[in-house]
Amino acid sequence: MDKEKKIIIRPEYSAVATKNPDRPSRAAQAVIEDFKEKKVKKVVEIGCGLLANTPHILNAFPFVILVDTKYQYQRIKGKLDELSSVSPSFKKFIDTNSFQNEGLRLDGAIVINVLHVLPTVRGRIRLLTNIHQNLKEKGFIFIDVPHNETYYRDLVKTAKSHKDGYIMKRGNYFTFYKNMTFDELNGYTDKAGYKLIRRIYLDHRITFVCQKS
Repeated sequence: MDKEKKIIIRPEYSAVATKNPDRPSRAAQAVIEDFKEKKVKKVVEIGCGLLANTPHILNAFPFVILVDTKYQYQRIKGKLDELSSVSPSFKKFIDTNSFQNEGLRLDGAIVINVLHVLPTVRGRIRLLTNIHQNLKEKGFIFIDVPHNETYYRDLVKTAKSHKDGYIMKRGNYFTFYKNMTFDELNGYTDKAGYKLIRRIYLDHRITFVCQKS
């Protein structure tokens, strides 16, 4: 029990910068195409991290809100200031604690590379529920997580089991990773009040779109 208390997990350290900033990731491209077909205009990017996908999302949609932790904000606030000056579609950054009380009535939510780094089932469902509260009636949520990717398989070789996944040491903190299944993720969204409307098949990813119900 004492060892458990010493484990401090920082999901922020899971965020990585993109190797090809001029090209959207496969997931980002998929959500842009899907949401444009659905005439989605006002979106939130949940877990914007180090802004790997953000420029492409800002170019694709006219109204974008970014959400991440207060700690992550401190890491990216300089870049956010730059975005504010060059991108009229960037409306504001909201920390995750404040987001749950916003009631924004957005058209869509983008959740890429987020749920698999949250260390508890309760936390995953709570985040999905908070998003649900900020979507308008029949709003959409796009969810994407890695599945059996080489990057994580290599990390797990030196990782330790923790809850339903693994923890990896990052200086004084840990990051968490869970290799999720579609059924698990679909179960979370069902509990949070969504219905599945489309699954998108990308190699080594679990990707799907749900609608607020």
